[in-house]
Amino acid sequence: MLRIKRSAAYGAAAMGVALVGAMVTVPQASAGSANSIGFTNNGWFLVDTCYKWKSSTTADSCDYAKPINQDWHVDIPADAKGVRVEVTVAGQGSGGNISPQITDLNRSHCYVLSGYTFNPTITEKDC
Repeated sequence: MLRIKRSAAYGAAAMGVALVGAMVTVPQASAGSANSIGFTNNGWFLVDTCYKWKSSTTADSCDYAKPINQDWHVDIPADAKGVRVEVTVAGQGSGGNISPQITDLNRSHCYVLSGYTFNPTITEKDC
């Protein structure tokens, strides 16, 4: 009986080592598909962000009514050749454009929105 328990324990240990080895050898995702555009809203307003992808099969998209203390992001499609990001502060009828100008899609971009409805600001931050 002791011999059977010992054999079972060795079998379980061997299976565990094999599974861990399999997890370590899983290939990583390509760098182009792992990049994103992210925002943190620290401003006293609701904000909409829209992403217009150039030369991509991915549909344009928007994130609506993001409140203060909220984080969100969108993945950059691997086939995108450019993007136009539109940041709209709710309640602001006119004012300066705070949309970021993104020209390099080979890396992630992250931004913090701050201020109030009539004087919003955007600052780039580390992702």
